[in-house]
Amino acid sequence: MAKVVDSRVESRTVSSYFPLIPTVIVGMILGILFWGLNSLIGRFTGSVTISGDIATVLVATVGLIVMVTMRIGRPIVIILSSAATLWGLATWTVGLSLSEAIVWEVALYALAYVLFSWISRFSRAVPVLITIITIVVIARITTTL
Repeated sequence: MAKVVDSRVESRTVSSYFPLIPTVIVGMILGILFWGLNSLIGRFTGSVTISGDIATVLVATVGLIVMVTMRIGRPIVIILSSAATLWGLATWTVGLSLSEAIVWEVALYALAYVLFSWISRFSRAVPVLITIITIVVIARITTTL
C-alpha cells in the first residue's frame, strides 16, 4: 500500500544550495579576527573576560555584515546563536599556547557558523528556532560545568 506524504508537513529547505566552503572560510576568518581583537583589547583592559566579550560582539557585527553581503539566509540567527554558543571562548583558551588557542578559536568559529547556517536553511522558522535554542542551551550548560 502506498504511503501519502503531505509536502506541507515535511521541512523544506529554503535553498537546495548550501554554501559550505564559503561558510567555513567566513567562520575561520572570524575566528582569526576574534583572536586578534581579543589580544589587542586585552592589552588595554587587562581582563581576558572583558576583552573576549568585546571581541565576540565586534566579531558578530563583522560576521553579520559579511553574511548579508554574501546573501546567506537568516544571518542574524546564525550570528546570534554562534555568539551565544561561543560566549566566553577567551576564558576557555587561557591556559593554552598561542598556536593551540588560535587553532581552537578558528575551529570552533568555523564549526559554529557551519552548524547554525546549515540548520537555518530550512524554511519553517519555528522548528529552526527551537532546534537552535536547544543547541545553544545545551552548549551553554556543558561549557559552564
